[in-house]
Amino acid sequence: RQRFMDPEGDYAGLMRLYAEWEDAGGVRKGLAWCKQNYVHSRAMCRAYDVRQQLLGIMAQFDMPLVKANRPALVGRAISESLYMNAARRGGKDSYETLADGRIVSLHPGSLLAPFGKDDWAELVVCLEMVWTSNGQMRFICAAHGKWIMDLLPKLATVDIRRLCGGKLVVVRKGTDVGQAEKRAAEAARAEAKRDAGEISAAKARFLDRKRARDA
Repeated sequence: RQRFMDPEGDYAGLMRLYAEWEDAGGVRKGLAWCKQNYVHSRAMCRAYDVRQQLLGIMAQFDMPLVKANRPALVGRAISESLYMNAARRGGKDSYETLADGRIVSLHPGSLLAPFGKDDWAELVVCLEMVWTSNGQMRFICAAHGKWIMDLLPKLATVDIRRLCGGKLVVVRKGTDVGQAEKRAAEAARAEAKRDAGEISAAKARFLDRKRARDA
């Protein structure tokens, strides 16, 4: 599993896993690769079937098939789709949901990895929240504040009960409910600070190499 862990999250790791499986032979010849990497062959075949169905639907409606040449484009599309499940980094191994300020953790099976030592993504989105004794995020994607900032005001206007047919009574818990934009802005500032530090470090390394060449 560690081979497929990625700082960009589960989606990036799963996409890399699927690409390697296809390169190894896919449906016809990928069984040996699955055994070698402890991956369920049936699950990969199911993923292939779903992909073929989606390609068929796109062809039916004359939708162009465009391959993203940058992983960030895929991350942005996922982040804008799942902005309602966004969370900012709260502390060690924990995140705080933007919608209602609840503390959640990564699901044990997550492929999200730090960029460096204890350098996790400042902002993430997930496909679903699993609530037991504590909240856990599943299928996580690293996000950037600028991707979802304009969408966050919708969190205060969406009527979840109405979307569920009026049968669900939603009880919001946590502190500072309704402060999604504020929490996202704080995460964006932390993200910018980290990026500035990385640029400074890269510049210092370049200057050191230049001085070494000139010496």
